[in-house]
Amino acid sequence: MMSAFVFVQVGETEGWDEMRALHDALHRVARAKAVRSIAGPTEIVVFVDAADQPALGEPLGKIRTLKGVAGTDTRIVWPM
Repeated sequence: MMSAFVFVQVGETEGWDEMRALHDALHRVARAKAVRSIAGPTEIVVFVDAADQPALGEPLGKIRTLKGVAGTDTRIVWPM
């Protein structure tokens, strides 16, 4: 099992309606287990869980293509 936190930087938006639409789209990404809005230079964090590295790459790629996503910073979770 592999997991990652994806910190999402949002591009310019027309307001809260676009932010809600992006938030909803992130919830629909396969393997996205949690989506939270946060304060700071990163506006959203997404927790993604998958069986292996290739499976983890699919939702990470999808997140980057969503309307409103300006950039991402992905942190792989190492099992302890």
